[in-house]
Amino acid sequence: MASFLLAFGVALALLWNRIVITVQSGEAGVLYRWVSGTEMNRIYGEGLHIIWPWNRMYVYNVRLQTQERGYTMLTQGGLPIDLQIAVRYQPDLRLLPLLHVTVGPEYLNKIVFPETEAVLRREVGQYTPEQVYTSKRGFLESIVVSSLTNVEDRYVIVDDVLVRSVELPPAVRLAVERKLTLSEEQKAYDYRLGIERKEAERKAIEADGIMRYQNTIKQSLNEDLLRWQGVQATRDLATSPNSKTVVIGGGRDGLPLILGSDR
Repeated sequence: MASFLLAFGVALALLWNRIVITVQSGEAGVLYRWVSGTEMNRIYGEGLHIIWPWNRMYVYNVRLQTQERGYTMLTQGGLPIDLQIAVRYQPDLRLLPLLHVTVGPEYLNKIVFPETEAVLRREVGQYTPEQVYTSKRGFLESIVVSSLTNVEDRYVIVDDVLVRSVELPPAVRLAVERKLTLSEEQKAYDYRLGIERKEAERKAIEADGIMRYQNTIKQSLNEDLLRWQGVQATRDLATSPNSKTVVIGGGRDGLPLILGSDR
């Protein structure tokens, strides 16, 4: 009896990890039975589970996860670019037994990254290096996410695909950056030209207004009006406190000539 208990204890210690299974927070388990195969109608949640040692529990991380990978892609014309891609994904918890049976625990390397790479290669090949390098934020991401229907059909949810970086060959990158610099300089030059054109238009409008004003004044002036204005000015000067000398009839058109200076 003692030897039996000893043997049982040794066997239990050796098989403890096969008998007592702990499913941690954010995980779920799929049980494979040696006799009947994978349980398709039950998903084992968090907590402690005791199973027969000849069965096996496969534990999956069902949280939202992110993995990165680098790819070298060929653009339109055959020029290569290097992309650093981050995929945010999680297994579909409701279909976890199906994922285990059809793909298995290596689903990330079997379907997520291969499908992502296939979509990227197809889409990047339609654009030039400059278009990819200068594209708006989310340009490739939106294309890839909308095209990854095959992954979801295989029981994995792809939440997002992020392009971390885009690297061009040095010569191509320098050419693209130079072109972008020249483009910005051209925009600045066009902007300055626009300002100068607006300023020229403003001056032309101002000059036209002054000319119209002068023409209006000329039409309203005559010799009698000018003589009357001269008389008014002479009277104002004569009544001012400044010293002056008034010569009667010494001015043009018979107006008084006023000579004087401030004290």
